[in-house]
Amino acid sequence: MKGLTIAVNTSKIANRPESFDLMHKVGPKVCIATASHPGFVGFMALLQTGVHDMAGRYGGAALDMRETLNPLAMFQYTIWKDVKSHEEMHYQQFNTIYELCHHCLSMVVEGPWEPYYEVVAADLSGAPHTPQTRIVLGDHWIMEGHEQAFEAGVQEALTWLKEKAQGLTGWMLMKQIGASAVGSFQLDPEGMLKPTLGANPPAYNTNYGDKPLEHPPIPPQKPAQYFVHMEWAGPEQAHLGLAKTMVNYELRQIHNRGVLAHVCRGPYFYLTQPMHEETAMVFP
Repeated sequence: MKGLTIAVNTSKIANRPESFDLMHKVGPKVCIATASHPGFVGFMALLQTGVHDMAGRYGGAALDMRETLNPLAMFQYTIWKDVKSHEEMHYQQFNTIYELCHHCLSMVVEGPWEPYYEVVAADLSGAPHTPQTRIVLGDHWIMEGHEQAFEAGVQEALTWLKEKAQGLTGWMLMKQIGASAVGSFQLDPEGMLKPTLGANPPAYNTNYGDKPLEHPPIPPQKPAQYFVHMEWAGPEQAHLGLAKTMVNYELRQIHNRGVLAHVCRGPYFYLTQPMHEETAMVFP
């Protein structure tokens, strides 16, 4: 995974039956269009199922909130050889992607926002996911100048968990490096305000220009934002494993000095379930 770029299209969607019908109707078409670029490596669509309360930090959080949480967060990973490949895909497939995504706006409450991430470190097996699998995304904002210490601390904590906590099958540490303007629907003023139902898309153009760029057009967030991506065999294993950061003395010292000492916002943990994925090119 190191050396690849992951674009994570993030949105919050209305938790109602029509939303899920739209996902199954439109989602595969978007995937087919995206996979037309040779720089495309894989994708993973994740839908929030709950929240990890980190041993009682928030009493309103629960592992399974599929019936009560509204809106739900959706994270759609697309994996690329580099930023340029993703930007070129949006340029080449702009009309198609615009129409398909516009068709989904009736379920979107917030977003989309599509930041880019570089994979700082990873230990992934590539094992197939099951209906019980939960991808836990830990959102961390890090104090300026503490990035290297945080990255080392996270890897130490995750290595400990992989060895001693049941059910952790893999992890990635992902650092945000910027965001895609088109992927975030940040078009130029004329395009953003064009009255259309999606079948008559505006011209490809953003406040950053009308050609694909080799670097993220929107600069990275400051303070630095990271996702700690963890793959657990089930929600109970995720809950018990992450709770060890508070009740296991050895891990608590690693996590306190290596992670919590460097955080200026968070950590906040989303529990998500893979809906659809294609990672055969990542794990041949």
